Amino acid sequence: MGFVLTMVAWSAVATANSAEKREVLRTETFKIGAGEQKFKAFYLSAPADGFEIKWNVSKGSIKLSPWQARIIEDDHGYFDRYINETTVEKVQTWFFNASNGTIGASIDSTNDVNQIWYVHFYNEDSCEKEVYLQVTKVWHGLFR
Repeated sequence: MGFVLTMVAWSAVATANSAEKREVLRTETFKIGAGEQKFKAFYLSAPADGFEIKWNVSKGSIKLSPWQARIIEDDHGYFDRYINETTVEKVQTWFFNASNGTIGASIDSTNDVNQIWYVHFYNEDSCEKEVYLQVTKVWHGLFR
């Protein structure tokens, strides 16, 4: 699988000829039941250098991972893990497990940026939770 996602902490760095620009793509609060998984989609259009995901959970923590649509749509987050030459199991990969946070993902803006992404959530606890989600596109523009 030829996929690399670079997670970074955003810093406010401006050079002499560029300034960071931001556009909120999705803001919502939703409920996720005990043992439930949910996918929240967003469209990332050009220009874009990356995106930022903020979340806050009403109680406890939640697992989440951002994925490009082409990576996750066929298998819904399950990937093959080879135990040995004859045994393969399906596992899910989670990048984060926290009650709140802000993460940044940079993308290769030399490729086609116009793409659909998903934030995949999993509530492994035995109680319903409320999740606040905000996705923001980030790019650098030139001063004129």
